[in-house]
Amino acid sequence: MSSTKVMSFELNGKKIKTTVTNEVIVINERILSFLQPTNNHGTKVIGFDFEWHPITHFESARINPQTDHFGSDKNSPPPSPATPATFQLCDGNSCLIIYTRPNSRVPLSLLNFLRQPNYTFVGCGIKDNFANLEKHFYGIGCKNAVDLGTLAATIMGEPHLRFCGVDELAFMVNQLDLRKERPINMTFDWGRNPLSETPAKLATINVYSYHKIGSTLLAKYRPQSHPPLSWVSLV
Repeated sequence: MSSTKVMSFELNGKKIKTTVTNEVIVINERILSFLQPTNNHGTKVIGFDFEWHPITHFESARINPQTDHFGSDKNSPPPSPATPATFQLCDGNSCLIIYTRPNSRVPLSLLNFLRQPNYTFVGCGIKDNFANLEKHFYGIGCKNAVDLGTLAATIMGEPHLRFCGVDELAFMVNQLDLRKERPINMTFDWGRNPLSETPAKLATINVYSYHKIGSTLLAKYRPQSHPPLSWVSLV
């Protein structure tokens, strides 16, 4: 069943409109709203993340009956047929959360948007996530995916930032502290209640933070890689 819910969250003194939907028409409209040029002609930054449909130990054993999940090697996780439950995007003003059912198709507009060469998608662990998606699931690829930990470590000259989480990066890069805004309930399930406010707020905080961190870092990097027009010889 198709459904849409629009919510508003105040983060860092700014109201962020979050649309949670699985309706193709709404998804297309929201992605179209992201396709707006930047004021400084630079690369537009999109915070990106996704969540998996959870699968329990016993569900995996049922789906893979030939696998002994109670064997001697307890450190080996059972094979998981989990599929993405949500795709989350933020341009700093609004967020789009696309929720899916198991084995459902990914919207064509999202697939095409992720391959746009003049958009940079940023997140924590984003390159590994896309590699996993492209190899094992939908063949989803991304033209420009940048891991924020690696970017922050490079730009700021602080190697330890490679291993920091989103909250620490947000504080180090933007002096942004959204920890108090995070829901304290972690027992939600996107698959059971995709329109719930708790996971929607958590997702919004994450991708909004990704956008803020990525925009700040890439703005610092841009003068070196894309000098102003007055620096460029037109001869």
